[in-house]
Amino acid sequence: MDVYPIHVLFSIAIFFLLSSSAAVDTLSANQRIQDGNTIISDGGMYELGFFSPGMSKNRYLGIWYKKISTGTVVWIANRETPIGDTSGVFEVSREGNLLIHSGDNTLIWSSNSTVSVGNNNPVAQLLDTGNLVLWNESCSKENPIWESFDYPGNTLLPGMKFGKDLVTGRERYLTSWKSLDDPSTGLYKHYLDTNGYPQLFEEKGRVKHARHGPWNGLGFSGFPTENTNPI
Repeated sequence: MDVYPIHVLFSIAIFFLLSSSAAVDTLSANQRIQDGNTIISDGGMYELGFFSPGMSKNRYLGIWYKKISTGTVVWIANRETPIGDTSGVFEVSREGNLLIHSGDNTLIWSSNSTVSVGNNNPVAQLLDTGNLVLWNESCSKENPIWESFDYPGNTLLPGMKFGKDLVTGRERYLTSWKSLDDPSTGLYKHYLDTNGYPQLFEEKGRVKHARHGPWNGLGFSGFPTENTNPI
């Protein structure tokens, strides 16, 4: 049996303590995480990895709360194309795309980024806002190649934009899950209609189910207000 000096054992203990507490929040080009591994945002608020919702055995790549409401999923990449086993792999391609592959190397999901990164290194980072961003390592993080905040699911997080970008035409809206076991797109859609005065609608199927009404400076006109705000 080997006997180590106390200072060696202490150093080993410190090494493992620091290793287990250090959060890795980025993936570089051609790096990957397999099902069972995760990355955690720098402040430890969010975690990204593969999971199975409810009683389902299907696997999805998602982001969930790490600190509060632990395990509550706030975003899913492949919500329409699940993986049937634990062979999933998530990676950053050299061309600047986020990719999910199954065990037989079948492409399950792609970010379909349209911005070329040239000869520079693309980096994916999970921010402490819950936003998964893909950016060019040699450029400013203020102009990401792609970000998950542009593609909300059923959850609106602080800092997310909601509605229609009148410059690019991109629409950001919320859609319900089909069930607690199936996160694919459900019946309900919550969106901002920009025809006329912008106003929020909720649809069930293709039938308008609720309307907030335009914002009139005091509130949404579709909701009754008890007292007029004099300010």
